[in-house]
Amino acid sequence: MATVELADLTKVYPGGVTAVNAMSLSIDDGEFVVFVGPSGCGKSTALRMVAGLEEISSGTLRIGDADMTKVHPRDRDIAMVFQNYALYPHLTVRKNIAYPLKLAKTPKSEIDQRVQRTADVLHLSEFLDRKPAALSGGQRQRVAMGRAIVREPSVFLMDEPLSNLDAKLRVYMRSEILRIQRDLGVTTIYVTHDQVEAMTMGDRVAVLNGGVLQQVDKPSVLYRRPANVFVAGFVGSPAMNLFESAVSVGGSGVNVEMGTQSVELPLSILDECPALRAYEGRRLVCGIRPDDVYDSALAPDYSQRIVAGVQLLEELGSEIVAHLDIGVQRIETGSPSADADDSEDLGSAFLGRFAQQSEARVGQRMEVAIDVSAMHFFDKVTGDVVRD
Repeated sequence: MATVELADLTKVYPGGVTAVNAMSLSIDDGEFVVFVGPSGCGKSTALRMVAGLEEISSGTLRIGDADMTKVHPRDRDIAMVFQNYALYPHLTVRKNIAYPLKLAKTPKSEIDQRVQRTADVLHLSEFLDRKPAALSGGQRQRVAMGRAIVREPSVFLMDEPLSNLDAKLRVYMRSEILRIQRDLGVTTIYVTHDQVEAMTMGDRVAVLNGGVLQQVDKPSVLYRRPANVFVAGFVGSPAMNLFESAVSVGGSGVNVEMGTQSVELPLSILDECPALRAYEGRRLVCGIRPDDVYDSALAPDYSQRIVAGVQLLEELGSEIVAHLDIGVQRIETGSPSADADDSEDLGSAFLGRFAQQSEARVGQRMEVAIDVSAMHFFDKVTGDVVRD
């Protein structure tokens, strides 16, 4: 087992394209850390630098107590699982798993023991004499993992290993990977573009965008305390409602503009978020998650209410995702900046998560309740959270 330390890790390709920019991150022994972000954000490049498959332009990589920045991949004591299974179709499961040990000239008796032990962990014992063509997609992925596990490395690296599987099998394999990682206790770095996958699997999640590490923390912290507008908009499904707003301080509270309407936060918000006072008279970005927007008929204890037009209702069985019009334009940005000039216009849909008992109807106007204590505020230019 080993720790992994990335210190200002940078990758610049010929032509001056920076794929990863000064990424610093410490990963504890036995920790499961997920790199997540949109396509082209640098997550796979960062993983490949750890693996030694991409040369590090600058910065330092340490695994355990050793500097691995310029060490050959085969000497880093890591094992990697790729998106494609890369199994040898003419070899049995047993021989596929044993292959790296055979290359390392491990004694046959030890190979047999380690292959059997690995197959037991992966629940593959009954398939050892089959060839990959006779296996399901999930079984093939477990064989690919077995080839990594059998080496007994210090660090596992996984690059979108579930992206070729169907949705139901991905859910099952997520739990299998977590079970295996917990049983083995091996430090693991896992790359995915799926933020739901990231949030359900990682001890900590590192969110990247444009080659820059935006925030790394426990999934619950990323969700409730995003560091900037990019993390706020990327983490969570459905996505956070983000829109331009203004605040004004009155005698009884802090008014927050929501289109032509407003809600009032208690003055105590200025004690919790003193930086908000400096934004009086300035535009900023306000965020509220759909989870904190309710059908007011089913949330009578919420006093802050606004009127909304119902545009669309997605009935999901256990809940209803309501697309509402409150007179604001939702915004999303592909960079840390929340500047409206650089943002994508997502239309007027303001999302709420209603209980299945809601009697909301498309085309009607209704009252919705807002949990104002769950509001987030971000600087319009930098995108950084407005908090301290």
